[in-house]
Amino acid sequence: MNSGRFPSSKKRLGKIRFTTDTPSLTPARPKIRLARTEPTKPGGAGVVMNKQTERMYTLLTICLVLHPQRIDESVLSTIKENYGEKLLNMQRGDLSEFEACFSFACPKFLSPVPPSYDIQNMDANSHREPFVAQLKVFMDEVRQQIMLPTIRSYLKLYTTMPIAKLATFLEMKEELVVNYLLCFKHKMKNMVWTKGTSGLEGEFQSGSEVDFFIDKDMIHIADTKVAIRYGDFFIRQIHKFDEMHRMISGIQV
Repeated sequence: MNSGRFPSSKKRLGKIRFTTDTPSLTPARPKIRLARTEPTKPGGAGVVMNKQTERMYTLLTICLVLHPQRIDESVLSTIKENYGEKLLNMQRGDLSEFEACFSFACPKFLSPVPPSYDIQNMDANSHREPFVAQLKVFMDEVRQQIMLPTIRSYLKLYTTMPIAKLATFLEMKEELVVNYLLCFKHKMKNMVWTKGTSGLEGEFQSGSEVDFFIDKDMIHIADTKVAIRYGDFFIRQIHKFDEMHRMISGIQV
């Protein structure tokens, strides 16, 4: 019996699909598809689904800032339309925006250790300790990578560049620039599955569209950007046209 408080299980509320075509432990230049269909009737499940979709897009926006990569055009347009301001703020290095987005979209963290109920005058915010700990770890990671988007933008403009010149652009010491370059190489490496039965097997590959190596005081940059593939776009438009054609054909005049 359905009391009206909950939507009927026979009605299709919606669907979220998230796939990657790269068999890797962490995505190395994956093709991300995230499709959404609106719920047929507003209700409790529909509200929860919309909330989860917003969180998914917010987390994807954070990932694209920290590790830029090519994604589906429709997903990218949705991010620019609905989350463009957050995207720009994070690209500019706004730490408060990173913290706000992560706080909104992160899962609910639980402490593996039960609280001690014998302690008198227990802090009212003790239940937030797992979240605060995870937020601190995330923000420490963001601070390590805060300069990487700026360095990447300069590396895209050159094929060779002296470290001293990059240090002048960034207004920092050469030793610190070298540290950031090594951080760039480390953070852009991902374990990618190549062969074997275990998903943990593979080799480290660069997931950045810009690769480089340092020879003495000179940075040599190689553009590894993958050419755009247009086939998927036309296939997607053909499927949309077929669906529209079936819908129009089913209309009885």
